[in-house]
Amino acid sequence: MAETLRSSVGEAFVDFGRSVGTFVGFAWTCFIAGMVLYRAVGASLDEVPVPEELLIVAIIGVAFLGTSWFIEGGYDRIGADPDGGATFAWLALFFVPLAFLPSRMALGSLAGGPGVLDALFLLGIVLFSGWLAFYGGLERLGLAPDDFIRVIVYAIALGVVSVAVVILFDIARLSTNFGGAAVAMAVQLAACWLGFTKDVP
Repeated sequence: MAETLRSSVGEAFVDFGRSVGTFVGFAWTCFIAGMVLYRAVGASLDEVPVPEELLIVAIIGVAFLGTSWFIEGGYDRIGADPDGGATFAWLALFFVPLAFLPSRMALGSLAGGPGVLDALFLLGIVLFSGWLAFYGGLERLGLAPDDFIRVIVYAIALGVVSVAVVILFDIARLSTNFGGAAVAMAVQLAACWLGFTKDVP
């Protein structure tokens, strides 16, 4: 009896965690997709006759309906791993965006700031995270979520060193948009190489 109760409680926690992860990940995907559309149209929030709070409620509502569909057989219909919701949420919201932040900074430097390209970059990160979590991408690449944490650590360390070098030695070429983008990409490549190939930071 006690074993059955523990098993039922454990299954309930697993289902709850799966639902929460799916909801958070789906809500984030809706938000990023809306950002892409918003920036592509070129409207500003002041010009949109819909209150910002209503947009947030709409995103939550869509995320709730999407989560219900996924939990009730949607994963099987699209051939996705039903246990990947929590992993997707962590990857899409934190691990992958922070690990590839230098690339985003390089793109922003070349594009002159946040815009459609930045939103598309974030959408690409979400789609990449979905492939990693739901379609065996982590296994195919031989990676684990912890590997992205190491990339983040290396990116921060190398970024601090790069900024310190530019400031201390007053390297004017690296202070330009192209120079900054080149440094950011160098940091990104080095952080990925170190984080994905080394066992310890």
